Amino acid sequence: MFGKPSHASKRAVETGSVTLPDGVVIQVGEVDKAYVFAISQRYQMDEVQALILMRSYFYNSGMPDVSDSEKAAAELAEAIGGFYFLECLNSARILIPLFRAREDETELFYKVAVEFLPQIIPDGPKFAQTVLDAYLQKTKQTLPGQYGEDPKAASTWAKQNLKEQLVLLEVLFWTMWGFVPCGGPIVVSIFSAAYDTNLGSIQANNTLLLEDESRYTLEDCAAIWILITIEILELEELAEPDTIELSETPSRPDFYCSSPDSLQRLHEIVISHQSSQYSVTFLAWTFVISRLNIRAGELSEVSASFSSFLDTLNPPLNRPYSKDREPLHVQMVKASLEPEVGLFKLLEHLLTRSPLFVTSVAWRQGSCITDPNAIAYRSVMKGAILLAFHVNRCPIRFARAYCCACRATTCGVIPRFRGICGDLDCFVRTERKLLGCCHLQSILAGGLETRYRTTRHL
Repeated sequence: MFGKPSHASKRAVETGSVTLPDGVVIQVGEVDKAYVFAISQRYQMDEVQALILMRSYFYNSGMPDVSDSEKAAAELAEAIGGFYFLECLNSARILIPLFRAREDETELFYKVAVEFLPQIIPDGPKFAQTVLDAYLQKTKQTLPGQYGEDPKAASTWAKQNLKEQLVLLEVLFWTMWGFVPCGGPIVVSIFSAAYDTNLGSIQANNTLLLEDESRYTLEDCAAIWILITIEILELEELAEPDTIELSETPSRPDFYCSSPDSLQRLHEIVISHQSSQYSVTFLAWTFVISRLNIRAGELSEVSASFSSFLDTLNPPLNRPYSKDREPLHVQMVKASLEPEVGLFKLLEHLLTRSPLFVTSVAWRQGSCITDPNAIAYRSVMKGAILLAFHVNRCPIRFARAYCCACRATTCGVIPRFRGICGDLDCFVRTERKLLGCCHLQSILAGGLETRYRTTRHL
């Protein structure tokens, strides 16, 4: 973000006159040169960027208390650390408001986002892959040598590295929210990264991430990974008729369901990881393959490239051993609902105790989530729960998760979900009289108190 030290930048600072990218010329005194070089060396950043950072720090915070000794430059470099780390996070967050504005025509900066995002990011899938690669690189980044003999500095660096990973995941979420098509290669890459890192828990510096702050950040990384893996499955798109094209020449080649190789790889990844932390994504994948099965049954002919994959989901009935065998997605649903899997415990934890969904928890834990309780987060989880209910017709526990996903929001039901939502509302009313009103959606904005009073028997 701030570059690496370079001879060209160092020479520019040494001359005492630095021209910034916007054309502004800054005069650098001898004392300032010492400060700039100390900052550049300590944080391994470009010297011109170190000058900009120093001036920004002075403007926002003033000159810190430093001695008049030879150690003044080193003291300033250490004092500026907190500001520098915060600037690293803010630099990564800079595109998030534009991604959000682009998805809502009523946003003040909608036109700005629509105009400038394609100029900033001409190749969406490549940008998403770049963000993903940067994240993976940070999970594997070892402690720099200069911190090896300073435990406090080493711990600070490791925590900052983890926070930057979380922000990169947020950027990835918003990138895939509507800006980048969910094509086969990028979806497979994201799933591979999520599962290979165990939802972010596999870190090169795990021994430096043992205190509560780091544990909370790791949990936040896992939570947003779960949302990302659900988001890019495009469940709401799959709920639409004729979205899936099992054809050699699909009209949407940039949709992952148009690639049998991508579907096969995703299926292998999902079914090979069946621990509790993956249970929500596992359940979401059951909806995907159920829709694939339904679509295959509607077509008179399926292309040969999809046939082998579909056979693994639903063995042909002309095989003697498969006569009474249940489709794979039915078996997966039953497996995901086993008590030992902990699906509902995970849902409840995410929706009631995670900073992603509860602002008060984010404040209490000091989470660096940029936008706690964002409507987009609840929309992803709410859609997954609605569609899971539609596939499974599971009793009241899905209704409880539905309440949690919808609470504290004023957004209406997505139109394509209205039929499913109506089924769930009716189910809740008739089976448990959950809220005792004509329409569940209208009361959900009432807050937690109503939900706890009326669902304590669940």
